[in-house]
Amino acid sequence: MALKEICGCIHLHTTFSDGDCDYPTLIKTAAEAGLDYVCVTDHMNLKGLSEGYQGLREGVFVIVGYEHNDERNLNHYLAFGTNETAKNMTDPQKYINQIKKMGGIGFLAHPAEKRDYIRKLPPYPWTRWDVKGFDGIELWNQMSDWMEQLRGWQSVTRLFYPRRFLGNVDQELLNRWDELNRVGFISGIGGVDAHSRKLFSIGPFCYRVFPIKVELKGIRTHLFVEKPACGDETKMREAVLRALKDGKGFISNFRLGDARGTQIFLQNENGRLEYPGYPSAAINPPSTINVNLPHKAKIRLLRNGSTIQEIFTNKAQWPIAKPGVYRIEVYKRSSAWIYSNPFPVGKYPI
Repeated sequence: MALKEICGCIHLHTTFSDGDCDYPTLIKTAAEAGLDYVCVTDHMNLKGLSEGYQGLREGVFVIVGYEHNDERNLNHYLAFGTNETAKNMTDPQKYINQIKKMGGIGFLAHPAEKRDYIRKLPPYPWTRWDVKGFDGIELWNQMSDWMEQLRGWQSVTRLFYPRRFLGNVDQELLNRWDELNRVGFISGIGGVDAHSRKLFSIGPFCYRVFPIKVELKGIRTHLFVEKPACGDETKMREAVLRALKDGKGFISNFRLGDARGTQIFLQNENGRLEYPGYPSAAINPPSTINVNLPHKAKIRLLRNGSTIQEIFTNKAQWPIAKPGVYRIEVYKRSSAWIYSNPFPVGKYPI
């Protein structure tokens, strides 16, 4: 089946919850930014669905999901593919189960937040790591990355140039993700966590740290979907949700360059190709991982969370002779540009 790369932003809030951007403005700005899709996740409601915003709008495919949380406002969960919320459920395992029962998929949201120095902006980490049945993890949360760094005098600069200081995915979270993927496949996505909130206002004038046009030019999730699905709204929705669940793609930081056109794939000795993510059939060695970038950067190959090799180039090829969970990281200087989803080679547990 021929696949097409689509690039979009996930985890966006509108005026239907605690965001300052309405749907028409969000969609218009996403179209101007050249995005193919957006996933909106207002808190505890699907009003965007009932108001008719889901589907192809101004050339941007809109998926309406929502963000669930427990009674302590912790353990936030991004849910997609349901027509209703998991009402009155505050236990994470119960709302994970209910969302799955309703045919939806879900991702642990901003799970690694740690900050403890801004009373009005406390962390909202994932604490219930005993749960089962979630489909993936929001590995890179743009707002969390920025807020975790708000310390000292440098914070003033970060207020006016927020994207400049986006760094890397939390290493402890990456380690946990690698371990989880040795038992069963867990997808990774990048999230914006867009709110477009005012920092301060004086009369008619206000300053926003992350206006929506800036928020949509940061962390993006690239997916590979079936080409025939792109002309049909129902099939397109199903294709995007399937690609999110199966991790068919990679995460990028647009601030460091447009990563569209990046090719990361595995090819076995029979010529079969697999993109990152849950494979269509079991993959066994010998195989080859190929990476083609729009321009040169530092490419890192990892197996089971450990670096095998790191080279500076725009094209790389590695023979894979051992079972394991392989993935690619790409860096520009000390900042991460791309994180691929894993390639599971061999049978679970790996």
